Amino acid sequence: MNRYIAVEYNLYTEDENGKHLRERTRENQPFTFISGMGYTLEAFEKHIIDVPQGEDFDFTLTADEAYGQVDEKRILELDHSIFSINGHFDYDHIYKGADVPMQNEDGMKLFGHVVDITEEKVIMDFNHPLAGEIIEYKGKVVENRDATTEEINKFIAFLSGGNEEGCSCGHCHHDGCEHGGCGGHDHHCGCKNH
Repeated sequence: MNRYIAVEYNLYTEDENGKHLRERTRENQPFTFISGMGYTLEAFEKHIIDVPQGEDFDFTLTADEAYGQVDEKRILELDHSIFSINGHFDYDHIYKGADVPMQNEDGMKLFGHVVDITEEKVIMDFNHPLAGEIIEYKGKVVENRDATTEEINKFIAFLSGGNEEGCSCGHCHHDGCEHGGCGGHDHHCGCKNH
């Protein structure tokens, strides 16, 4: 049976300088999903699915359970012409540190992080922002119940891009939807990240 699950959480990574808050749901806007639909990380769902409504959780995922290791093949040098409008390079949107929505040859939407810009190339990193990181999720299950047929159908429509009602922006990276952090999980007004 598919479960309708809503969680509030903080996501942390840790390095030699200590623990860092990297993502969190907004107040009164829990991250919601329906289990068994491939919308969240498999390991994330596995840890959450049996936590009763109202109970807290605290668990850690390895990089391999979460977003994998950094893949050097996903760091590309792209020609300036790709980012030019009417023959002029788009400096307003393409700058070091920017997260840029893009599309590959197959039409799949993805986000690239601008690592650097040279005279002729833009160095883009298409790894997930949390690739290579050990992640701790700490939070509370707000709701955990059987999903209704209507909820499942709405979620399927949302996953196929036909329904924005299922948007759950509380689960996005890079400050949420207003900064392009959601869109294509990834999720989520549809970041398919977790």
